[in-house]
Amino acid sequence: MSYTIEITRRIVSYRARAGVTPTGGRYGGAWMDGDFRTIEGPFTTCETYDEYDAQGWEGDMLSWAVDKIDRTGVTEPSVYPISDAVPEHAWLSGRYDDPYEGDSKVTETSVRLTGDWSPQQRAEVFRAATRI
Repeated sequence: MSYTIEITRRIVSYRARAGVTPTGGRYGGAWMDGDFRTIEGPFTTCETYDEYDAQGWEGDMLSWAVDKIDRTGVTEPSVYPISDAVPEHAWLSGRYDDPYEGDSKVTETSVRLTGDWSPQQRAEVFRAATRI
């Protein structure tokens, strides 16, 4: 059996690139009215539950998943409300605004549970991860 957490991140900006005025001065980028430009990514990593995780979390796979997801900062489910069963294509998402860059550099993260998770296990993990 394979229980995997798929974490995808991309770094975007909700501002257009900064420019140069005709006199050589610089100006900040303009707001993009809900659109964005990609700075980096997307890049995906996978965490797979294994025997070492089983030892570390005393065999509690759901707690392992919640701990791993909690570190990503995602709290928004793609399905709402979270029912008793969550399909494999559902995800959790979140964003981190760089305090020094504002909307000029935002990390958007999404997490899916793939592999042999049952819809009921996904629902348990999603509910626990969104309550944190």
